[in-house]
Amino acid sequence: MQILSPIPDPLLPAAGRLWWRHFGNPLIRARGFSAANGAVALRGGQVAGVIGWRDHQGGFLRGGPGLVALLYRPAPPTADLVIDGIAVACPREGLGRALIARAEAEARTRHRAGLRAEVAARNAAALAFYGDLGFQEQGRGRFGWPWTGQVLLLGKRV
Repeated sequence: MQILSPIPDPLLPAAGRLWWRHFGNPLIRARGFSAANGAVALRGGQVAGVIGWRDHQGGFLRGGPGLVALLYRPAPPTADLVIDGIAVACPREGLGRALIARAEAEARTRHRAGLRAEVAARNAAALAFYGDLGFQEQGRGRFGWPWTGQVLLLGKRV
């Protein structure tokens, strides 16, 4: 396994497709992805995982939802680096852990005190994953899209 960040230009389309399959929304027109705001996990030279992050300067997904943005409810601001989605092709192979470790390094590089993940309360697998990595609940609310439901704000100091 190899972790690369920023994401090399030739790998960005495959990384974007993997991320979009997990987090894409038909109401949003993506204008691409930011190589500097993410990392890829490679297996055999192929993209096997991707993580995006965001802060006050932007995130992994470029572009915006346009008028549908009126429906979006952002979570409270944070000084932490926010995980902007993590997706792996084959779960339970250590890719997610390696990508989180890279995000922790990025948080330290950007002088952030920690990482934050915003996870739908009904996403038991993601909550277990983050819990196993030491993330703790910092709050909850109805953030994101109206259909997302309850969202837990999870944090980890780095």
